[in-house]
Amino acid sequence: MKYNTMHKEQEKVTDKNRFKSCMMKPDEEGNIYCPQGHAFTLEQTKESVKGRYPRTIQFYRNEHCEGCPLRSQCAQSKHGRTLQRTDKLAEMQIEIRENLMTETGQELLKQRSIQAEGIFRQIKQDQEYDRLWRRKETMVKLELLLVSIGHNLRKYHTHKMQKLKTNQKNHS
Repeated sequence: MKYNTMHKEQEKVTDKNRFKSCMMKPDEEGNIYCPQGHAFTLEQTKESVKGRYPRTIQFYRNEHCEGCPLRSQCAQSKHGRTLQRTDKLAEMQIEIRENLMTETGQELLKQRSIQAEGIFRQIKQDQEYDRLWRRKETMVKLELLLVSIGHNLRKYHTHKMQKLKTNQKNHS
């Protein structure tokens, strides 16, 4: 399955997107450079236990933003541009990219787009269901379950009605 910034990373670097953090990749030595060529420095490393898996987040800051001609496009902070990186996430993204570029990966991607996303389109567009109304995880799961049951019942009812129509045509 694609990760959320995969399309952005595959775009050609232009004046508009070169300031995005996904375009600022570390080089062979692990240094990250801004579009003007200034190096980011590692400010702190923090362990995060939010979410399902614990991870180590590295916080980088570029102190060379003062007086930079590209500052207005690149940084909003008074203290310079900041970036966050997780090495484990970067490794996973590389593995995902490699897997999706194989012939098997391309075929699985096509199948996913045909099977799963078609159903989401039907639910979102045909049934005009465009947002979740519940907030807590258990309630969101319940709401999704009810929407799925409703979708399956609609499919079942449509199938039964088509079967009745074909039976009536055959008997006439």
